[in-house]
Formats: sequence, structure tokens, C-alpha cells
Amino acid sequence: MNVIITKKEIYDTPNDAELGRLVRNKFWQEERNQRGPQFDDEHFGLVIGEDGLVKGIIRPDSDEYEKCIMCGETVPYLKSTHIDLRNGYIEGAGQLCKECYEKRS
Repeated sequence: MNVIITKKEIYDTPNDAELGRLVRNKFWQEERNQRGPQFDDEHFGLVIGEDGLVKGIIRPDSDEYEKCIMCGETVPYLKSTHIDLRNGYIEGAGQLCKECYEKRS
């Protein structure tokens, strides 16, 4: 994956810490773009038309199993399973498999 930063962005962000934050935010946005939308039973995707109106709703596939955010292994929880009922889920990060959850500390 490549993160592209323009000359204008560099000139407009003279503070190195702010520039680093800009690059990091671009990286994570690209990471999310490549993974595609993440939905659960409380969140839905919207299909927005060129006129700005909602044209459809993307519902999560209730039979789809969650994957570990670190190693990509399938975990034994459906995406529709509430996070309070899962082991290895970290709010703000996502689902971890048992091995990655134990390694994280």
C-alpha cells in the first residue's frame, strides 16, 4: 500500500508532528478503504446517489464470521454477535483471535 502526500500538504503543514499525524491518518484511511466497510448488527452502509439521496441500505451478512484484525484468522463469532458477548474484542480496534489476544499484553 502506498500513502501519497502532496507537495502542497507538506508546505501547508510545517510542523513535523502535524505532518506525521496527517500521514498516519491517510494510512489508516487507506487501510479502511482496502478492507471495505465494516458492519455489524448496529451499523449499516448506505448507498448514496449522485443527487445526495439514499438509494439503498447495505445490511451485514448475518452468516459471516468475524476475522482477527491482526492475523486475519476467522474467529468463532458472527459479525452480528454483539461485542459484549465476545472474548477478544477490543473497542476501537476490533476482534482478535485467542492467540493474538493473549500475545497483545
